Amino acid sequence: MVDHRELLADVTATLSRAGLDTAGPSPLWIGPGPEGVVVGWPPGGEPSEGVRTAVLGAAAVALREAGHEVAEADGGDLHVAPVPEPAGVPAEPEAVPEQWWG
Repeated sequence: MVDHRELLADVTATLSRAGLDTAGPSPLWIGPGPEGVVVGWPPGGEPSEGVRTAVLGAAAVALREAGHEVAEADGGDLHVAPVPEPAGVPAEPEAVPEQWWG
């Protein structure tokens, strides 16, 4: 599993800004997944289906609006994948050679 600490921190901050409880005794669980971050409920903390659908739906909207790629798993949890770098675009701009005008 790849370590996605920055993605985990960003997902947590995004959900917190959206008004979803992400700290303390919150039933919402945010943790590492096989290919990114998983948002859902810990085992034994399952709410009613309506509450689960509403909260995870709101979380998905907030994450997508922040630019994250979000997919729903079979169990209803959200999987947030790291956004790949666009092909052909360098991560850092290339330095422009100095021009000498004489």
